[in-house]
Amino acid sequence: MQVQRRRAVSPIVATLLLIAISVALGVVVYVFTSGLASSLTSGGNGHQLTEQLSMNAYNFQGSTLTLYVANTGTGTVTVQSTGVYYDGTLVSAPVAFAVVSGSCTVVTAASATCSPQGTFSLLFTPSPAVAGVSYTVKLVTTDGGIFSFDVVAGQSG
Repeated sequence: MQVQRRRAVSPIVATLLLIAISVALGVVVYVFTSGLASSLTSGGNGHQLTEQLSMNAYNFQGSTLTLYVANTGTGTVTVQSTGVYYDGTLVSAPVAFAVVSGSCTVVTAASATCSPQGTFSLLFTPSPAVAGVSYTVKLVTTDGGIFSFDVVAGQSG
């Protein structure tokens, strides 16, 4: 019986093949993740990245809640009464907006548009309101930005 000699791939060629395959897979993963990352950060029409609201203060005395909200982002923000949630429920009572400072505009009592560094207030009567209990107020902008603030009934902050 004769033993046949088979020629295998040399170790150098095998190493080069493994490196080439690794680099090709790395390029594919990079292209996929960079495309995914750019689509996640550009959400909507781009305004969500420039919107930033912060609650400067609130007054939750009696049966009314007044929030003082500032636009600390770089884009103009519009909040309507259809985007105000209290404790997970859309506020059905009238929401009154007012300009506090800066370049904000209240076209109707149910909408406020605020440029950067502007401050507006919104006032509504929430229910239920139990003194000492913390509630979440959520504002949804017309561009889809969502901002949540916690308030405690019977307190100012």
